[in-house]
Amino acid sequence: MSIDIRTSTAAIAMLALLVSLSACAQADRSQMAQKARDRFNAADVNHDGLLSRNEAQEGMPRLADHFDQIDTDHDGQLSMAEIVAYVKQRRASR
Repeated sequence: MSIDIRTSTAAIAMLALLVSLSACAQADRSQMAQKARDRFNAADVNHDGLLSRNEAQEGMPRLADHFDQIDTDHDGQLSMAEIVAYVKQRRASR
């Protein structure tokens, strides 16, 4: 069985490109997640790890627009876990 060297080289190059693109996408997601955490922390003015409705309105108005949908335990505050669950749910429904 003979394998064409050009075919093998092209396949290896394609694999390397795919691995590189995957790594870039993962880095982008990681950077986006860090920016979201930074915005959350900046909006959390009392530093309790939760966003009140007022903190959300002031620091993260897009979250405030969906506050009641995100606040699944109905305690009047948004945790990072509730926000992540909401984002995942929204992505899955698209």
